[in-house]
Amino acid sequence: MTAMNLTKLEGVNRILRAARERPVSALGSSTENDSLMSEQILDEILLREQMTGLHVNTTEAQLIPDATTGYVVLPSDTLAVKGWNNHVERNFMHRETSGAVWLYDMDGISGNWGATRDFSSTGVDDDIVYVRLTQGVEFEDLPIQHQFSIVDQAAVEYQQHVMGSTQVDAQLQARAARSRAIARAYDMRMRPNNQFEDGRSAGPRMGRFTPRGWGDNNTIRRS
Repeated sequence: MTAMNLTKLEGVNRILRAARERPVSALGSSTENDSLMSEQILDEILLREQMTGLHVNTTEAQLIPDATTGYVVLPSDTLAVKGWNNHVERNFMHRETSGAVWLYDMDGISGNWGATRDFSSTGVDDDIVYVRLTQGVEFEDLPIQHQFSIVDQAAVEYQQHVMGSTQVDAQLQARAARSRAIARAYDMRMRPNNQFEDGRSAGPRMGRFTPRGWGDNNTIRRS
C-alpha cells in the first residue's frame, strides 16, 4: 500500500503552486531560489507548529543522571521539557551548553537553591528524573493532518513574499485556517481523555436538566 504522507518535495510544490509557480523536481538546488525560499519557510513553520507540543511529538521519559557528573543529557532535538509523574511540580528547563542539551532544575536540589544541572541527588525514586519531552519531528514523519496544516500556512507566507496579492492571500488564509482546524481536532482526538470523546458540554445547567456527553448526540437527560 502506498504511504499516505506527503514528501517534503510534495509539500514544497504545493506551496509553489499556491503562488502560481511551477513545481520543482528536487529540493536543495542553489539555482532554484524560489524553491529554496519555500523550503526555508516550510522548515520555520514546521518548527513553530511543534515547539509548543503536539501529541505526536511529546513523550514521557525516565532519565538517569550520569553517575560521575550528575548531569542529564537530553536529545539534541528537544524543544521543550516539563516535569512529569513524581516530578510534575519541579521547575525544569533545558539549555544548550557546549554543544549538548542539558536538563536544569531552576529551583535547585537538596537545599542548593539556584539553577543547577547536577541531579546527583533528586531526593526521590532512586535518582530517576521524570520528564515530559517535546521533540522535533521531521516533516515526512508527521501525520498528514499536521503536514497539510504546516504546508498551507507556509503557502500563505510564501505568497506574501513573492506575489503580495491580497486576493490570493484571502484564499490561502481560508485554506490554511481549514487545514489548521483539522490538525487541531486530530491532535485533540489522539490524546487520552480528549475533549471530543470524554468532554462534557458546559451548557445551561439549570433545574433538573444535565448535559450528557458529546458521544450521546448532545441529548439532554433529566436527573
